Amino acid sequence: MQGMALAIEHANAPVILQSDSSEALLCLSTDALQRSAYGHLVLEIKYLSGNREFVPQKLSRSQNRVVDRLANYSRTERATVVWLRSVPPCIEDVWPLDCNSMNL
Repeated sequence: MQGMALAIEHANAPVILQSDSSEALLCLSTDALQRSAYGHLVLEIKYLSGNREFVPQKLSRSQNRVVDRLANYSRTERATVVWLRSVPPCIEDVWPLDCNSMNL
């Protein structure tokens, strides 16, 4: 959530949320999962994106390598880090492969 809040704070562009989970994206446009263990996350994402144009985008799992690496980094290093205007070393080899074009 910190990454999304930081992006919203520093940019005026629409919020583009990419996921390889159709179910997760669906939850953001419905009331599904509100009473589940993940309901608080869904509500926080809805709150953060509430004042902006919100663009959900479904990706294939093969287009999500960067997110997987960053999640593993955060979990194994027990760290929350922000890299402004640079690429984290843990994703240097995969970030060019995951760049997804957007047509707004």
